[in-house]
Amino acid sequence: MRYTVSDETKAFWEGLRRHKLLAPRCKRCGEIFFPPRSHCPSCLSREKDWTELSGEGTLYSWTEVRIGGEPFVLGVVELAEGVGRMISKIDAKPEELSIGMKLKVAYEDVADDLTLFVWRPTQKFK
Repeated sequence: MRYTVSDETKAFWEGLRRHKLLAPRCKRCGEIFFPPRSHCPSCLSREKDWTELSGEGTLYSWTEVRIGGEPFVLGVVELAEGVGRMISKIDAKPEELSIGMKLKVAYEDVADDLTLFVWRPTQKFK
């Protein structure tokens, strides 16, 4: 799989390599937004800096996906900072998950120059 790094996402990918989940913060209005993009969704400014997110989230929904080999879980995760939701791989079995459960980001160094992230439950399913 090939990943493209653009000017808008370069700091995000560099943050992942340092095991930090970063999001842009608008210099004009202060809005934090995710996913990274070229302009602020609130005021349309292109001036931004980067802030580290907590790496905590809440499971909103999930599905099991099977592409070729082993199945894996994709989930919709609401970021703790309230800046948006993301679709991401969940490192758990479907029967271990429940809507509303707390998740924590984990980092996977897959190459010298590439780190990806997954979400893991912070507690066992009850």
